[in-house]
Amino acid sequence: MSFFSKPKVVLWPKDKSLEVYIDTKENNHLTLDINLWQENNDKDLESLVDYLKKNKIEICSVLVSDDIVLTKSFIYDTKITQIDKKEVIGLAESFVPFKINSDYIDYVLIQEANKTIIQSTIFETSKMSILKSNLIKLNIKISSLNPVSSAISKVLSSIYSNQFFLIYPLNDHEYTLLLSKNNTIYLTNNFKGPSLDIQKTINYSNLYFSTPAKKIYFPESKDIEIITTTEVEKTAYNESQIAQNLNKPANFPLPVLGEFSVIMGKSKDISSSGVEKMNNKKNILPIIAVLIFTAALVSFIVYFIFNKNKTDDTNITDTDITPTSVIENTVTETPTPTIAQIDKKIKIQVLNATDINGQAATIKSKLTNLGFENVTVGNSTQKATENSVKVKSASTSAYFESVLKTDFPAIYTTDLKSTSTYDAVFTIGTNLSTGESAGGDEADATPTAKVTSKVTPTTTKAPTATPTDSE
Repeated sequence: MSFFSKPKVVLWPKDKSLEVYIDTKENNHLTLDINLWQENNDKDLESLVDYLKKNKIEICSVLVSDDIVLTKSFIYDTKITQIDKKEVIGLAESFVPFKINSDYIDYVLIQEANKTIIQSTIFETSKMSILKSNLIKLNIKISSLNPVSSAISKVLSSIYSNQFFLIYPLNDHEYTLLLSKNNTIYLTNNFKGPSLDIQKTINYSNLYFSTPAKKIYFPESKDIEIITTTEVEKTAYNESQIAQNLNKPANFPLPVLGEFSVIMGKSKDISSSGVEKMNNKKNILPIIAVLIFTAALVSFIVYFIFNKNKTDDTNITDTDITPTSVIENTVTETPTPTIAQIDKKIKIQVLNATDINGQAATIKSKLTNLGFENVTVGNSTQKATENSVKVKSASTSAYFESVLKTDFPAIYTTDLKSTSTYDAVFTIGTNLSTGESAGGDEADATPTAKVTSKVTPTTTKAPTATPTDSE
């Protein structure tokens, strides 16, 4: 098989079924009652094996949902050419809802003018082990194993050249929000619908790029409320329309189009209204270069995932999946990640919204130990039941979350008015000794944006900025 040839079949394992797509005009979609995310015996897989044999299918690509493989990006405030995998795991483990196995994480370094972005791809070990076991029993070759978000990015990056968000359904009640530019996924966050509060993710996107990502694509067929205080450009996309513009069957969803289509300027409109047009032809060569690099990277990763200790290169062997880092350069010294410092002369107010005396002084002491001298304390006029920190900028929020994660777990927002006397307002609503709510009604001083704390945007080795997930 040529390196640039495309597989004719895509397997997309869902929660309780398997979607099979064939690159033909007709009879191109099959749904089987097979769950590849749980152990299956030969009899369980018999219908699929028979179908593959009958149609002489020997090679497939596999799509993996973005709740099983997550993409997270972290920032160093210096240029680096190498980082130890253990350090990447340390940065990522606070953001992943499952235990990270070193054999199931891959990463690349993206060099910027004065920083380095560490892009990590993390697979859920237990799920991927089961998937691999089932794929081995099919006795076929797996050409690639791609996250759904990466396949989508291939299509949309050929249509829109700048950074963008895209919302894609995981199922009827959950959505993946991906951030992409030039066919590179910077992060994926999973949300429960139908109301998606994505403001915090937008704030962090500002740290990856010199200009904010304001374009948001959302599925035309879904009734979704997108909650954000930032002015954004919302564009509905129509999967059927995109498929037709790529000369593919209208029933092919975006991820399948990304697997089947060699995107070389064929795309036109992405919505039924025909608002989005293809970029000028002068952008074709950079797109081709990105696609070639991506294909090489994916092929390299998949080779190690399915072929560790492999002796027969025509079939998958029973080995551990081992996504391998593509960073091979060696340096004599690896810089230590540092937290981006902020102006220590900013004005800070600490309000005690509980009946426990002395708590504001405790937080003030911690802040002065960090070098902040302009800190005032007082009592809130109303009670609060949770800690909060309101600031004016995303970098200030990221800094305080990084350094105070353990000492002052709180809801951090950037909605402090620019006209406020203070640059940061800390409100204490819990017993700092126990971490439990101190009781009382929620104070007006606490932020109104509700951001859950399933994961927090930092680690003990926190880089300049990190992504966050929302429920």
